[in-house]
Amino acid sequence: MRCQKFAFVLAISLVIAFNFPGLAQVAEQPVAIFHAFNQNYNDVKKFVCELADQGYSHIQIAPTQKSNSSQKWWARYQPIDYGVIEGKGSQEDLRQLIAQAHECQIKVIADVVFNHMANLGGGDDFEDLSKFPGLSKDDFYSAPGNPGKKPCDINYNDGNRNSELNCWLGRLPDLKYTANVKKIQKAHLKKLLDLEIDGFRFDAAKHMPADVVKEYVDYINRESKGSTWNYLEVITDSDTRAGDYKWIAAVTDFILYNSMKAAFTFGGDLRSLRIPIAVDDSRSVTFGRNHDTIREINSSAINPYDDPSDSYLATAYVLARESGTPLILNWDHADAPYIKTGVKFRQIMYQRSKAGGNVKENVLATVDSSTVLLIERGNEGVFVVNKAAGKFDIPILDLTLTNIEGCYRELRNNFTVAVQHRQNGKKFVTRWGTQNRGGMEVQGRDALYFIREPWQQCQIDS
Repeated sequence: MRCQKFAFVLAISLVIAFNFPGLAQVAEQPVAIFHAFNQNYNDVKKFVCELADQGYSHIQIAPTQKSNSSQKWWARYQPIDYGVIEGKGSQEDLRQLIAQAHECQIKVIADVVFNHMANLGGGDDFEDLSKFPGLSKDDFYSAPGNPGKKPCDINYNDGNRNSELNCWLGRLPDLKYTANVKKIQKAHLKKLLDLEIDGFRFDAAKHMPADVVKEYVDYINRESKGSTWNYLEVITDSDTRAGDYKWIAAVTDFILYNSMKAAFTFGGDLRSLRIPIAVDDSRSVTFGRNHDTIREINSSAINPYDDPSDSYLATAYVLARESGTPLILNWDHADAPYIKTGVKFRQIMYQRSKAGGNVKENVLATVDSSTVLLIERGNEGVFVVNKAAGKFDIPILDLTLTNIEGCYRELRNNFTVAVQHRQNGKKFVTRWGTQNRGGMEVQGRDALYFIREPWQQCQIDS
């Protein structure tokens, strides 16, 4: 398996080197991304170094361009002028945030909004296109003979992607990718790269032609010499598949989100996640929830959870997996203590993998429950989540057919678990927090992360 993985990485590197001979490196996939959703750059600067200590490798900031002046979060996704950095801070504020993050070994991902411009009070079907500096009526899709008039509505179920690409997203005037638009948007990318931004998220990428997105990503790669890590917001639907864009860069995994939503909500079965339905790409950006799925802030929320705590447990699962690139919403990071633990667990698994350890993910059927999921990460780590309200408690846990063996420490509660062979050749949990009990005990609505420790640690705790 490791030889296959090496061959795959080598092949990708050769393809990139052939197509972009000036690239100095290939950006490393993030360990975990903290989404500083709608936060001011100066506020983020104050705690960014704490994120590094907690295990995050990247932070994603709010869109930087001058936008709709409303204080609502969605206004940041309604651009007015790509030539000006304004909204959650000035250009100098952003420069200082990036510098502080880099001092702490945190990389910064910028959110760019290139599909459309702002709705500035022209109504649902009309916008004054003269309000956007540098752009003209020829840079927008409009009704024939009526510049600024909305040309059509998007149909996500008509069997083609024409309306997704050429119609307005709600009330937002849709951009054509004229030479002028590309020049302005590439200048925005260059401004951010000159400020030493480390990566980009492309908002509403599925509403942009794939060849244009590819052109922008290629431009970023050339200008950064391959040092940036980029991903695309692609919300899959009847007409758009992840495969339409994942050949360009990593995409958001709304397929896994829907799978987790079904499993973690009341009545769902966690056994469905033994082989989860997800985007077939280990780079894909995974999340328990994001700003597009929260009903309280989004009237058009995508498949929202009724109980936010279900999404916290889904986030815990995302952090335990080997595959994917976890994106953690700032609110959830603050609200659920086991999420911070999950970030540290993921960092440790990453470090041990780099050191040659076995961290391969495997969901264990030895616990056959609709409300409890047990995952081994090779012999280096263990994760268990209990979504039920009540405690899960079993006196005996047979782990014979697993890689788990030795002493493990739970990162948040700091207790140890021992897994040993018995005379019959089978492996059992012989210690769970105390030598007086084996099996497994997990409180309701909780997630636990264990890392392998020297055997002496279990002896000390005795």
